[in-house]
Formats: sequence, structure tokens, C-alpha cells
Amino acid sequence: MSSAPVYSPICATCNDGKVGHAHTSHPTPAKLRANIPRCLLCAAIWHGIKLFPGGEGILADPRPIHLRLGRWENEMFRVRYGRSTTSWHLDPSFTLIKKEGKVAGSELALKAIPQMPVIDPQPLAPSTLSAIRKQIRDCKLHHQHSRVRKTYVPDRLVDLGPSSNQLDAVLLDDTSGIKEPYLALSHCWGGTIPYRTLRSNKEELCRRIDYFELSENFQDAFTVVRRLSYRYIWIDSFCIVQDDRRDWLQQATKMADVYSGAELTISAARSSSFDEGFLLSRETDTELAFSDRLPRGTKMYVRDGEALESVHQGINRQPSDHAPLFQRAWAFQERLLSQRIIHFLKTEVVFECEESLWCECGEKDSYEDSNYDKEVYRSSTWEELVEQYVSRSLTYPTDMLPAISAIARDYGTKGGYIAGLTEEKIFSNLLWQVKAPRDLSGELTTAPPPKRPDTYIAPTFSWASIITRVEWVKGLSSYQAVCSLENFATTLENPLDPFGRVLNGHITLRGPVMEVRLRYTPRVFEGQLKGRFHPTGNSNEPKKDAWAVLDTLDTPSLSTELKLITLCEETNWYYRNNGLVLVPSTRTQGYERIGCYWDVNKSFFKDATIQSVTIV
Repeated sequence: MSSAPVYSPICATCNDGKVGHAHTSHPTPAKLRANIPRCLLCAAIWHGIKLFPGGEGILADPRPIHLRLGRWENEMFRVRYGRSTTSWHLDPSFTLIKKEGKVAGSELALKAIPQMPVIDPQPLAPSTLSAIRKQIRDCKLHHQHSRVRKTYVPDRLVDLGPSSNQLDAVLLDDTSGIKEPYLALSHCWGGTIPYRTLRSNKEELCRRIDYFELSENFQDAFTVVRRLSYRYIWIDSFCIVQDDRRDWLQQATKMADVYSGAELTISAARSSSFDEGFLLSRETDTELAFSDRLPRGTKMYVRDGEALESVHQGINRQPSDHAPLFQRAWAFQERLLSQRIIHFLKTEVVFECEESLWCECGEKDSYEDSNYDKEVYRSSTWEELVEQYVSRSLTYPTDMLPAISAIARDYGTKGGYIAGLTEEKIFSNLLWQVKAPRDLSGELTTAPPPKRPDTYIAPTFSWASIITRVEWVKGLSSYQAVCSLENFATTLENPLDPFGRVLNGHITLRGPVMEVRLRYTPRVFEGQLKGRFHPTGNSNEPKKDAWAVLDTLDTPSLSTELKLITLCEETNWYYRNNGLVLVPSTRTQGYERIGCYWDVNKSFFKDATIQSVTIV
């Protein structure tokens, strides 16, 4: 008869951290290793550090190791390790989890580590498929948004057939008789140009889509559809004729309906191109090799906390380097408009619907843990949505307005829509400025100020006219408009789509205008290109100059006469003005925007005159 295992107490050093939100330090890696026979937590930390890149080097370095141990979000036990005592938040980390057997451990260290779901290496393992089906079923049965029957059917669908055993599919060019639900695919473009619908092969694809000609992403999408027991899927590369501009323009007006009407959207979040595929093996949880010290049937695992943290930033609508799709502009509206979406990530699967969130790792199981949900979407201002959108990348700059057109249409912009701005909030919409460049960690970068693209995208007054991140300074509630919108017009590529690409446009504003010139050549300060302006008739009071954030490197000479037009004026005793910097246009009549000013003292505008100015 075998004897029960002997459990060692937690060592004094680890216990100094109170196994909670606290900091502790092992004098040297050698002493950490020496504690392994006596302390289960030391053993887990040692073996965990060894598993990650750079870990062997840290353990070979004789300097002290600083640790932060404890339960974090949703009771996860996080180990953060490194040399710094001040910048510890930049140190690498991992998570400890356990899977208990029939006999629970009584040791303090083992009790501190939570029992969590172990992520199977295969993204369509039976346990994962079962969990996905449960999420879909629960959503359809219990959620309010599922009670409204979505009856939309796209103009084209890919039909995978009634049998799960067949590989090939067909393109349906007539979907009028389809009553069954369909899925949609959200994916990154890039890599080898895929097998897709063209005018020359459309009839052939209506007879047969050859499975073995498909890119990896599309093969994986077919697999998910079949494993979840569906038949139809909408894929842009097949359901839009790729070399037919008229068809593209027509289908672009229906994107809101396509994604909101799909029963489920498949998000190929981990893949950065057509060729990568998204059903690759995951390496999230690794079993630690000291099972002889654990109760029978209990196992302990190390989880890549850094990768999951980055993925969860993506779930919270922040671009993530572990999920390339979260960095793509087109995918932003596809995600927001989908009633249900399943993300296939490098580390796990995440399910979202309009009312709930489920995370395979167990760290996030409700929208209380996430700032992404339909309530946030519906309560966001147009400026907040645009700020999120422009933080993502586009393959083709001319897609800047089309790639957010479905959100604009769904958002219900009141009045007119003017090349990315809303008539109802025109003066606040106009007050965008170029945002200082930062990396995914939030640190300032040395990226140069943007240039306006050679290809026309939008009028200069629109944030869409330059490819960069923009922001709106908050706190306009204490300001009132001192300007009026006299008229506006846009020339649309598709006259039936006011939210799509524009070929030309202008607005005419009437308000206080000040004639100014640049005092010095603009320079970059804290990541933004800033210019200093003085009144044309008075250059003798530099302390009273007005400062503005300029849009691009294409700045005028110091002798060029410019205009500052005030849009809003503060109503309290500060008396500050906000408005635009304008330069005479060299391509047509009127002025072009080159910058935006905030909180300039009203006294600067004492000689301003009321003028009508057309901005192109």
C-alpha cells in the first residue's frame, strides 16, 4: 500500500509575499533553486521561468530575482519576475493554474493556485467545440438580442453542401430561396492573392469551388462551418466580384447587413494573411514536471501570461500584437456589427455576443471584465469610434471612408454625413488633431509627422484626409459654437452611398477669422508637430502668440498669410477659443486645413473679423 505524499510548507521568502498582491525577492537564483525541495511554489516559479524566452539567462545570472506573486484578474495567480524593483510592470510574467484530481491538496501554495480550464493545444478539440456550441445555444435561448429574428440573406453565399464529408463547395449567385442561417468570415488580407471570384471565373465557381485551391484561412473557415454543423458562409473574396468595381461599390453598402445578419462571425484573429491559417496548434498551457510532489491526479500548468494579456487588450478594443486582425481597420466594423463572433487566437478561443463574453482561459467570463460590448458601442460618441478606428491599419488608403461606412450607416448619423463628419456635430467633429505616435505599450515613438497621401481620399477638413491616428480633446461641454455652417457638398464615387468614398467636397463656414503668419518653422514637441502664429499686422508681442498642432509636414513658408477661424468659444471666465488653421488652396478656390488650435486666449482674436470661408 503506497503512502500518501508528504507536502512541504511554503518557504518564508514566498510567504513574505503573503501569496497575494505583494512583492518578494529571492536573494539569488541559486537560493531559489535550493528551496525547490522545501517549497512547491519555488519549484513552480523555477520551472516556469525556465520555459520562457530569456528564462535560462535570468536563472544563470547571480543577481537577486524580484518577484510579484498573487491573484489578479478573475482570481488568476500571476508570477511576474525580473531584476527591477521600480519598473516591475514591464517584467515578463506567467500564470500558474492547476487541475485537481480526486484528492485536493492542503498545502498553502497549492491552495493559492486556482483550478482553471486547461487549454487544449487543438483549437477544435471536442471540449472547445462543445463550449462554443454551448455559448451559441445559450445566447440564442436567453439573450434579448436573439429574440429579434434576423432574416437578412446576402446576395451571394458559399454553399458547403449538406454533407460534412465533402470538401468542395459552390458559389450561390442567387440566394433568394435560402432560409437557413449563414456564417461570415472576418480575416486579414495579405500574402498570396487567393483563389477568389473574378468576372472570368464566376460561372465556374458557381459549379465548383475547389477546396485544395483555397488559401489556408479559407480552408480553416470551411472546417469551422462544417464542425459547427452549418452549411453557408459569406466570404468577401468569393461573395464580391473582386475585379468588378461596380459590384464592389454595391456590396460595400450592405456590409452592416451582412455582418449583423450572420448567425456567427468567424474571426481569424491570429492570422496576418490569407496563407497562415488560424486552426494551428496552440502552446498556451505547459504542464510542470514535478507531478510526484502533487496529490494523485493533480497537475500544475504554466500559462503564457504575456500573450494572454496582449490578447485581452485586443478584446478590450485595443490593437494587440498577438492578434493581427485586431489591428486591421476593416475588421473593426465587422466585429462591432456582428451579433455573435468567435475569435481564433494564438492562445485561446474567445466568444462574444451583444450581451456576454466567454474566454477559453477562464480569465474573462463577463463584460464586467471588458470594456467591449454593445452598450459601450451604442453609448460611444462618433469621435470615440473614429479614434478607435484610425488606430488600425489599412492596405489601401482609399478605403479609409468605406472601411467605416457600415458603422456610420448603423450609427444613425443625424442630418448630413460629410466625408466622415456628421452635420449634427459638425463643429466638434472638425476639432480633431493628429495624435502623438505611440507603440502598443503606450510609449512615445520617434515616428515622423504624417504626410497627406498623393491619392485624394477626403477633403482636408476631414480626419480621413490623412492616414494617421487622431484624437479629440475632451471637455467641450463648457464651449459654445461661434461659427455657422453655411453649406456643404460632397461628390460621391457611388451616388447611392453617402457613407462611402468621396471624390471631392467642401464646407463653407462663417465665423471669427484672424489673419496670421508663422513666427518660426514648426517643430516636433512631445510627438506632435506644433506651429506658433502671430497676427499679420503685429509681430511684436511673441508672448501672446497662438500655438496649434499641425496636421502634416507640408507646412507653409513663414511669409504665407494664413487664417485662424474660431469654431467654439469657452463660456466660463477662461475665455479660450478652439478652431482651425487654414492656408490658401493651390489646387482650387478656397482654403485647406493644415492644423487645429485649442484653448488659445480670446484676447488674441481681438481684431478678428466675421468672414465666410470655404474649406476644401
